[in-house]
Amino acid sequence: MTQETTRVGERPGTLDAQGVLTWARRCVERLAERRDEINSLNVFPVPDSDTGTNLLYTMRAALDRAEGEDAWISEGGGIAGAREIALALGRGAVHGARGNSGVILSQVLRAVGEAATFTVVDAATYRRALRTAVTLVDHAISDPVEGTIITVLREAAGAASRSTAATLVEIARVAADAAAEALEKTTAQLAVLRNAGVVDAGGRGLLILLDTMVEVLSGEIPERRVYLAPTGSSGSARPVDGTDTLGGTSTPGGPDGAAGCDSGSSLAETRYEVMYALTHSDDARADELRSVLRTLGDSVAVVGDGGVGDQARWSVHVHTDEIGPAIESALPLGRIAEIRVTDMLDPVGEGRTARVGSPGEIERGGDPDHPSGTPTRKVVSIVGSGPLGELFTDSGAVSVDPGTNGDGVIDAVLAVDADEVVVLPNGFLSRNQISSLDAGLRDLGRHALILPTASVVQGLSALAVHDESTTLSLDGFGMADAAAATRHGYLVRAEQDALTLVGRCTEGDLLGVIGHDVALIDQDLVGSVCAMIDMMLAAGGELVTVLFGADYDEAATEKVLENLRHRHPGVEVVGYGAGPGTVLAHVGVE
Repeated sequence: MTQETTRVGERPGTLDAQGVLTWARRCVERLAERRDEINSLNVFPVPDSDTGTNLLYTMRAALDRAEGEDAWISEGGGIAGAREIALALGRGAVHGARGNSGVILSQVLRAVGEAATFTVVDAATYRRALRTAVTLVDHAISDPVEGTIITVLREAAGAASRSTAATLVEIARVAADAAAEALEKTTAQLAVLRNAGVVDAGGRGLLILLDTMVEVLSGEIPERRVYLAPTGSSGSARPVDGTDTLGGTSTPGGPDGAAGCDSGSSLAETRYEVMYALTHSDDARADELRSVLRTLGDSVAVVGDGGVGDQARWSVHVHTDEIGPAIESALPLGRIAEIRVTDMLDPVGEGRTARVGSPGEIERGGDPDHPSGTPTRKVVSIVGSGPLGELFTDSGAVSVDPGTNGDGVIDAVLAVDADEVVVLPNGFLSRNQISSLDAGLRDLGRHALILPTASVVQGLSALAVHDESTTLSLDGFGMADAAAATRHGYLVRAEQDALTLVGRCTEGDLLGVIGHDVALIDQDLVGSVCAMIDMMLAAGGELVTVLFGADYDEAATEKVLENLRHRHPGVEVVGYGAGPGTVLAHVGVE
């Protein structure tokens, strides 16, 4: 099978930063290809068919974070090292982990970063990474059970450590082959898998990641068995007819074949899966939380991203019947966010997940692949709280504060319950965040449009023509057209001395930015915004919208509006208070 050329490290037998990124991208592709297969193998604690989805979501979150890190370093004139990219993969996975399998995957990726040298991943790094992953998972998971993804990971790490192979590709093959052998044995190790005649679903997903490393290094895809659980049953595995699209061939199911649970820990029967993020904590308090959660349920996992101080973050996971205590037990131990509660005992395709966005706001969404309820459409605006946010909410939009910590802004958008979603980024989301949001919306089965609104004034223009009675495509077209017809600018204070397109500015100067370029430097609040509007109206315009920040009192606001009415009598002018913020004034011209 012909493979595309993959960049590897400059030294033979190593993988550099771009090679690590290539591996991560290929993992996303392979998990996407195998998502349905892995989902079909998920028979415990209920056949909710989400292990493949959870692994894919987690890996996408990891990749988005790593690509953002690479872009940030490149923009600064630097060259990312393998360690930096691998650590970013781990942080992204911890922040975006879904399900117990995603939590465990996050620790595997974190281990690669902690084991890597700055520039490359080599054979010694890979051995060390697998050993470290076992240590991290054993520490993070309460009551680990054999016959799960943990077993597959442990066997892969052990084989790599015992091997005398000298090159990275050889070690990668040894680890992947050991994982494949361990996966075959999971059926006999766990009663629930043996009764269903399947292998562990999470272990199948891990094998895909290990095989993908071999693929990236050698250009060859290891041949593996492919198993699917029988439709409408949790009985013997059913092989895929023909050739595996990853290069393997299918084989009959039965005792040696097929799937399992999205869990690496105890098998108690509990109803709810509770997950949330923990910050402003430390390892000791994370250990304390883990101990408390063990008294409240099973499948307990509290995993960190390896960060330091306030930058550290833990992903918390537990299966429990006591939702309140499971969440409240973390309150004295740090700050919690992004709470998700899933009812695991709902019928397949009807499981409900409650997500907490902002305090007091709980939105409900259906299974990622089967959204339920009456078709609805909501506009979600990324905008600060206060008067500016109220402008959007008063017009019927859902406002999400861009200042939400970490990936919380993405989770808050995903928590909005609607079959159709129109997102107004308003210049607050990076390209990587938009990619992550798009992936999340697709995973949830939402029909969504993310419009290119580069400022809040463009967002307001788009919202003004929103028409829920028409189709999503026509509505989105009209909103995008209105946004594109709005020229935008804003006024800020210079944070330091700098050279701009219109000359040198000093700290504290007022900078008028039109589009993306500094167009004027001034010191007067009223004069600067008036001059900026004059420049914007030079190309014509019928309506000017000014959003005044807290620096403009009533007198200053009236001076600006009076000046505009006098200088541009044929132009309609409207002004609103925007409240405090780093932007002193927003201007839109239509």
